[in-house]
Amino acid sequence: MSRIFPLTAILLAVAPAAAQQKGPMPREVISKPVLADVVRNLDRHLNDYWTREGITVAPSADDGEFLRRLSLDLVGKIPSASESRAFIADKDPQKRSKKIDELLARPGHLNHFANVLRQTWVPQVTDNPQLQFAFPPFEQWIRSRLKDNTAMDKMVREILTVKTLFNARGAQTFQQNQQDTPFLFLQANEFKPENVAAAASRLFMGVKIECAQCHNHPFAPYKKEQFWELAAFFVEVQPAIANISDVKVKREIKIPDTAKVVSARFFDDGQEPPWDEKKSPRETFADWLTSGRNNYFARNIVNRTWAHFLGRGMIEPIDEPSEDNPPVIPELIEELSKAFIASGYDLRFLYQTITRSRAYQLTSRQTHESQANVKSFARMSVKGMTGEQLFDSLAQATGYLDPTPAQQRQFSFGVRGQFLTKFASTEKLTERQTSILQALTMMNGAFMSDATSTDRSQFLAGVVDAPFLDVKGRIEVLYLASMSRLPTPEELERHTSYIDRGGNSSDKNKAIGDLFWAILNSSEFMLNH
Repeated sequence: MSRIFPLTAILLAVAPAAAQQKGPMPREVISKPVLADVVRNLDRHLNDYWTREGITVAPSADDGEFLRRLSLDLVGKIPSASESRAFIADKDPQKRSKKIDELLARPGHLNHFANVLRQTWVPQVTDNPQLQFAFPPFEQWIRSRLKDNTAMDKMVREILTVKTLFNARGAQTFQQNQQDTPFLFLQANEFKPENVAAAASRLFMGVKIECAQCHNHPFAPYKKEQFWELAAFFVEVQPAIANISDVKVKREIKIPDTAKVVSARFFDDGQEPPWDEKKSPRETFADWLTSGRNNYFARNIVNRTWAHFLGRGMIEPIDEPSEDNPPVIPELIEELSKAFIASGYDLRFLYQTITRSRAYQLTSRQTHESQANVKSFARMSVKGMTGEQLFDSLAQATGYLDPTPAQQRQFSFGVRGQFLTKFASTEKLTERQTSILQALTMMNGAFMSDATSTDRSQFLAGVVDAPFLDVKGRIEVLYLASMSRLPTPEELERHTSYIDRGGNSSDKNKAIGDLFWAILNSSEFMLNH
């Protein structure tokens, strides 16, 4: 049987009172949250919302569907056939929670999220060949911080306050081959205060204030002057004045095409921060941004992370919160934001919480008309895979062994690199379209031709030659290796008949390759559901 896939008030206010504190603010002492209690509260808010809205919630995903989704989201590729078979057969009622923790402990999780966060924080690299050779140290820096489970507020502080080094002529002296550094964030934003400020507000506060760069924001209460006051925190990143010791100069910026000079101010209340002469303006900004009393930061990270796992944010678009675009379930984002702050901005805790929630564990199949609006989270959204997820899942399914070390594959121009050049995309995962070039690559590209040939694929040759497998067993192996599930009785009957008659060429071995090709080109394989 084939499967058909359908594709708390706004931040408590755009400028919540709790975020209107000035200067460095000490983090409140909050007891560590209990994971089970947070998940229970999230599910309660979801159930209350579904009941209020009269929504019939989709059933839970079966074990194969859940494991495949979880593996794609946490380690960036589908599980192996043996892992899928063992998980489906496991009778332990706690196996889903245990699998979440197991995947979070794998090196593949670090590699996957280093790539996810790098693409989020410096998306300019994708379209700028000059920067493509500069991102390895940044991705290595992210990986090392994730390995140490560094708190998100500390990671962001490092990104925003990394030192800029320039010689007397203003030329950059930073060594590009230096490992483990977030310097690329400034480089990708061209060392321009306005670019760095725009990226910082959008990525770390979820506020697209750059729309006020040239004129007052047409839909939000942001003024042109406010944007440049924010940019003034980052004046010192400019090569021309990076080594100037005059602190006042580093806190002021001239608005282009005007004679007006403005001082650095927090955009929410317009007050000048209480400066600490021992700190740079960027450090002062980071103090304010990552304070536990600043609702922007935690809610933005929570919203973006929810979007990664659920396909869309509780506030969507994720960087345009306003009175006209409030969170779908205000209590939900409030609950999770408070728990994230109380955890010490622990990303693993956030991942553990969201993947244990009822919303994450629902099937993607629509079983009732009330589930049609994906904003309700009453069923899982269907997401397109990234190029990295697709290739690594193909490699997993077909038994392809990449000779390049895992941490270097992102920077390699081998088989994987060539594949990724065809599948790079900046579209939202829930809206991703397949191009003609991508379709041709999947249908008859060299990698796919070799992977689905019993003469050239060691995996398929092993399936065909295994003396303990009959036709039914071979079909089951192909499904477990690619779909992470067993075939339905209807699928098994149809495929057995096709193989027994040798397909269109009266060759049973070739028919097995044909079946594998069809599976790998199906929407079920190429979508994260």
